[in-house]
Amino acid sequence: MPPSEYPADVAISDTAEAVALAGRDALSPIGDERLQQLQAYWRHKAAGRRLPCRADLDPVEIPLLLPHVMLVDVLPSGRYRYRLIGTENAREHGINATGCYLDEVLPGPEYQVHVLGLYDECVRTRRALYSECLFLSLKHGPERHTKVLFLPLSDDGARVNIVLVGQVFLYLDRAVRDRHLIDTKPYKEIAHILL
Repeated sequence: MPPSEYPADVAISDTAEAVALAGRDALSPIGDERLQQLQAYWRHKAAGRRLPCRADLDPVEIPLLLPHVMLVDVLPSGRYRYRLIGTENAREHGINATGCYLDEVLPGPEYQVHVLGLYDECVRTRRALYSECLFLSLKHGPERHTKVLFLPLSDDGARVNIVLVGQVFLYLDRAVRDRHLIDTKPYKEIAHILL
């Protein structure tokens, strides 16, 4: 939502407003304005470096994006662990998986391989990655659409040690919202763009 549409009682910092304005890129393949703003914030925080680090991020600067954000630790073993899950993502997933390993929480072996592959690609290439998936009901066709932006962070400028993730959900059937990480539904990736 444009800054002029934010509720009057929500304060936006100068940085957040500048990032919101910069995030509106008509040519962006990212199909959600919140995720565009998150990518613009990430770029702003890189400040001429290839990758920003976790310490560069200030939640006060992006209050309207926080509910859709997750921080995922990249462990030396190659596993991933949820460090922080925004309130909207916890609600959408039906659980708050903070502190859990992704490979213990993600449902279904095929979907788990897909999601972990997205993290692996982001970490390996040290580049932002955008993905969209449709989740399909065998009876009713598409019922959920998710848009995800993976943004690598690095404390040393070389090795990715955290992935900043923005994720938003759209539903054709709101009744399935609370079961995202519980039910295993067939899915189809409809966008996969290394940025």
